[in-house]
This record gives sequence, structure tokens and C-alpha cells, in this order.
Amino acid sequence: MRFATIVLLGIVLLGALGSLEAATPAGASQVAIGFTGGAVWTSASTGICIWYFPLVGDLNMSSLFAAPLFGAPAADRDHAYFIWVSDFSVQMLPPNKGFNLLALIPTGDATIYYSNRPDLRDWSDLTNRSTWGQPVAKLTRKAGILQSVDGGASDTFTFTAELVSSTTFTLNGKSFNFQDLIPHGMTCFEAGAGGAEAGTCVAAGQ
Repeated sequence: MRFATIVLLGIVLLGALGSLEAATPAGASQVAIGFTGGAVWTSASTGICIWYFPLVGDLNMSSLFAAPLFGAPAADRDHAYFIWVSDFSVQMLPPNKGFNLLALIPTGDATIYYSNRPDLRDWSDLTNRSTWGQPVAKLTRKAGILQSVDGGASDTFTFTAELVSSTTFTLNGKSFNFQDLIPHGMTCFEAGAGGAEAGTCVAAGQ
């Protein structure tokens, strides 16, 4: 009886540890990710969007950014464990009253990379992403309309990204999977100004 009790307690404890290792699911419309970054234009109508994440679920800063040799974690792209990368194209639309710039951003793909050595990423060739880390999530970025009232000096853009696949990986000694955080994907609200972008993504419902 005592042995059976010990075995049962062990199973319960293993279950508790497993839940601690997984990401806490974000409720529908709950902020799951915060991002900042920008786009690199590769032609007049194509580019690459690269974000890093100052906010992922309830993870602390030490889980999101590497620290320099001395000091606290540095919340910038060069120290970010996670980056979002999405190739995109732009189709210009006729202006509409107050919006003097409107553009369709068609559906595209996005990848979230994780690297515990962000200092080893090579940004010199944006087509060679072999040093950017492990692809831990792939998403389909649905089409959206980019809009601006000042000719593109600032803009807003909203889109939904469906989670297509994700991989479990080790983060700070614990298992993590974006499937646990955003099982149905997310809707992102982006604001841009002067070439920079920032915003938040909320978890999508079923």
C-alpha cells in the first residue's frame, strides 16, 4: 500500500512538473506577444519583416534576451533569443479620403526562430538564415490592409497569423512550445513610424 502511494505521488508530481514546463495558454483575445522591429525592403514592392519579442506570455526578460558580458539582459534585436521573420509583398491601392496611402499585404509565411546565442546571428545576408537559430514555430500570415494618413510616415496594420506547426525546445532548462501559448494562432496590431514597427498580438480563439 505504501509503495503504491509513493508511485501515485510520483505520477502526480511528474504531472505537475510537466505543466510547469509548458507555456501557459493565453486566453482568446489575451495579449500573448509584444513585438518591435522593422522591415527591410528588398525591392519597391517586397521586403522582410523582422521583429523581436519584449513580451512572450508571462516569461521574464532573462528568458527573452541575453545579457551582455556585464549587466542586465539587453532588450534589443542583437540580444533577442526570439525573432519573427516574414517575407512580404505590397500591392498599392487607390487612396480613400483621409487615408492617402493604402496597401494590400497578401497572405505570406512567417517563422519564429530561437537561438540561445543571438550574438552568432549573421545579418549580412538576409537570404541566408542558417545562423538565425532553430525554427520553433511556423505560421501563415493572413492578408491585411496597411493604412496611413500621412503618406507612409506612419501607418497601422492588422493581420491574423495561424499557427501551422511548432516544435518543443528547451528554454531556461524547461520545455517550451508555442502551441501551448497560442494553439490557434494570434491577431497582431502593428503601428509603424520612421521605418520602425511595434505592437501586440492577442491569442486567437477557436
